[in-house]
Amino acid sequence: MKSTRSRIHTSNNNVKPPQNIEISSGHFALRLVAVVILIFIAGTAFVYGFSQLFSASSGWQEIEANTDDLSVATELTLMYDLGAGSTDATTERKAIILIYSDACETAYQLFTPDVEFEYVYNVWYINNHPNEEITVDEVLYSALETMVESGRELYLAPIYKEYESLFFSDEDWQAMEFDPLMSEAEAEYFEEVLGFTSSDEHISLELLGDNKIMLFVSDEYLEYADEMGIDSFIDFSWLTNAFVVDYISEVLIENGYTAGMIVSDDGIARNLGGCDDLFYYTLYSREGDIVYSVADMIYEGGYSFIYAHDYAITSDDALSYYTYETGERRSPYIDPSDGLSKAATEDMVLYSSTSTCVDLALSLIDVYISDELDEGGLSSLSATGICAIYYDGFTIRHTEAEVMLSDVAEGFSVG
Repeated sequence: MKSTRSRIHTSNNNVKPPQNIEISSGHFALRLVAVVILIFIAGTAFVYGFSQLFSASSGWQEIEANTDDLSVATELTLMYDLGAGSTDATTERKAIILIYSDACETAYQLFTPDVEFEYVYNVWYINNHPNEEITVDEVLYSALETMVESGRELYLAPIYKEYESLFFSDEDWQAMEFDPLMSEAEAEYFEEVLGFTSSDEHISLELLGDNKIMLFVSDEYLEYADEMGIDSFIDFSWLTNAFVVDYISEVLIENGYTAGMIVSDDGIARNLGGCDDLFYYTLYSREGDIVYSVADMIYEGGYSFIYAHDYAITSDDALSYYTYETGERRSPYIDPSDGLSKAATEDMVLYSSTSTCVDLALSLIDVYISDELDEGGLSSLSATGICAIYYDGFTIRHTEAEVMLSDVAEGFSVG
């Protein structure tokens, strides 16, 4: 039986603020909640209270976006060490709120495949104007360019739609209707769709330079899409927040605000690198319905993280996962070659001090979306500065030789 020690989480718990903790080196560390936030934020507030209306206290605070419009802020948490620089905490907080709020609105408008915005040429607009030359925002152009260069994931939009329906199912019989491994009709549909999405002859995003693009879709695919009710041809899907977190991080950094961390509710985080403190990144696993801490990774400086897991952790998280009564699980990580949901291991963390969240997400495709764990691939990633932590039974495996792990749970070993 795995020991859960004293930090068991069985529900959507609030996140505690950073703490000063003395460690053996004589330094002090701030627990910036790391995976605790990643797993449990789900729209909840932090447990400590302070006024965000007129003044702000110095120290680590949550910065909330101020917007009435559709925004990615509902999926993010920004923690910031206010007053650490030459500007007083209140002035700094007001400035960050303005920048953060605007960036959150812009990110939503650009990357959403579901909503039309006047004068915004976003993913929705591209999907609804195939075979037309479109000038897009440079942020979206760069993201599309990255996806085109990485493979065929961008074109899996119809497949992602089916999994969304699967994840929203309340009963197994409902989920099975959208599962190609459970439904012969759905398997046939996937095969037909993949015949289009896997071929440049039927769909490709043409990058024309100067932020101009054209989504080429063949007449045959357009006819099939009309017949089958397909209304989306491209979608960033589970990679969306990697682009979002990187974009907002860069906006803050460009404006001189680096003493913070942004985390998304689906396991993506970026430390902006402007603090000299040591940080703890808490590693988690599960035993049945119980999520518990396995160890703490100690790091310093600017880092990017992505946490992948093949099971739902919170009620909100359940909208991206499904577990059958038999224990079989489906996650949003889809193999573009066959459209199947795959996870090489239950939990995996990729992190880097030199790579962006997008870099990590794209790397995850190669090492995580697979039937089997490719340890050789993980070693190759490590040589590029992208490191991994995962579990082999009760052994914590890591590809960074000098990784610092503390507070290892009873029953676990580090190997």
